[in-house]
Amino acid sequence: MRAGIGIAKILKAEGVSWVGVFPNTPIVNSCAEEGIKLLMTRSERIAVAMADGYSRVSDGHRIGVCTVQGGLNPPGIQNAFSGIAQAYEDSSTILCITGGLPRPMTGSTRFDIGKSFDGVAKWVGYINYANRVPEFMRRAFTYLKTGRPSPVILQFPEDMENEEYDDAKFPYKPVKGWKTMGDPHDVEVAVRAILTAKNSLIYAGQGIFYADACDELREFALSP
Repeated sequence: MRAGIGIAKILKAEGVSWVGVFPNTPIVNSCAEEGIKLLMTRSERIAVAMADGYSRVSDGHRIGVCTVQGGLNPPGIQNAFSGIAQAYEDSSTILCITGGLPRPMTGSTRFDIGKSFDGVAKWVGYINYANRVPEFMRRAFTYLKTGRPSPVILQFPEDMENEEYDDAKFPYKPVKGWKTMGDPHDVEVAVRAILTAKNSLIYAGQGIFYADACDELREFALSP
C-alpha cells in the first residue's frame, strides 16, 4: 500500500469524512482517491479554523483535520501557527498533517517544525518510513483522544507519498483514548457544598460538554 493511501484509509477508519486544505499537500491526492472530501480554503489560517470549529461543535466527538504545506521552506505551516496556538489555548482538538523535510535533509539547519510548535501542540510527529504510517497515526489519534484536548501535528515528507509498505504486516484499528477523572474526595466536597447552598449556581465550562456530563448536570440542577 502506498504511504499516502495508508494515511487516508486510517483517517476514514477514525471517522474523518473531510479535510480542510490550502493549497496542496502530499496527502491531498490520496484523500481524494479514498473519497474523503477536500475543502479548499482561502488560507492556512482558515483551514485550521474550520477544523477547530468542527471539533468544538461536536464536543470533541469528531476530530477536525486540516492539511497545509510544510517541508522545505514551509510557509504553510508557519501561516497556520496562530490558529493552532489558539486551539491549544482553548483546549480544542485538531489534527494538522503537514509536509516534512525530505528525509536526507533531516538534521540540517532548516526551519524546525517540531521545535517551533512544541509549545502549542500536544505532540509533533515525523513519519520517517512508510511502514511506520500506522504507528504514527495510532500515536496521533491516541494523543488526540486522551487527556486535555489539544492540537497534534504530524509531518509527512513529500518524497514518501508513493513509497509502499505491506499493510498486512502493519494493520490498523481505531484507538481508544483515556479520560482522567476528578479526585473522589474533591468531588464529594464540591457536591456537599452545592447541596447545602441556599441558592446554588453551577458555572460550567467547555469541559462539561467534552465529558458528556450535560444530562447528568441538568438532572442534578433540577433535583429538589
